[in-house]
Amino acid sequence: MTNSSVQFLDNTFRKRWQTLLSVDDLVEKIVKKLEVRGELENTYIFFTSDNGYHTGQFSLPLDKRQLYEFDIRVPLMVRGPNIKPNQTSQMPVANVDLGPTILDIAGYNVNKTQMDGMSFLPIMQGKMNSSSWRTDILVEYEGEGRNVSDPACPLLGPGVSECFPDCVCEDSYNNTYACVRTIAPSANLQYCEFDDDEVQIL
Repeated sequence: MTNSSVQFLDNTFRKRWQTLLSVDDLVEKIVKKLEVRGELENTYIFFTSDNGYHTGQFSLPLDKRQLYEFDIRVPLMVRGPNIKPNQTSQMPVANVDLGPTILDIAGYNVNKTQMDGMSFLPIMQGKMNSSSWRTDILVEYEGEGRNVSDPACPLLGPGVSECFPDCVCEDSYNNTYACVRTIAPSANLQYCEFDDDEVQIL
């Protein structure tokens, strides 16, 4: 990476950490307010976000459209009744599990729904082991791109998108993929296939 790209990434990384300070302040205010009202020990607090973000890994500038672990993982922290502090689970949880989990906390029978996800409340309460939970989740993305060249990087030709800095492109038509991410006692891997004109069926 050029020095200008490294400086660009360092500044971006620093600003993201600075922004996180305001998130810390917000979480602290919410927790203190619940504590003052006497509701903290009877409240579940979910802290999650969008999918990950790369800032220089593999010389990729900054974005979140790739199939690597630092892009596909989503932060998720939960505190609440019957959840032991400082525990971590390696069982794969997906965004589709949030709805069923919240319904389960509210006492609704999730089996009566047709939701795709599963409640991970038993995982948080230590009542479920990995043998009764899923081992695979789907990771997919449909690449973007334009029919015309990016004016900032005319030598790259059409079909690319998000080219910055130094004409490094983060996305393109052929960045369309589907993956199966497996996390199990016997395997920790990801299998992906790209959907583009370079794929050959054997």
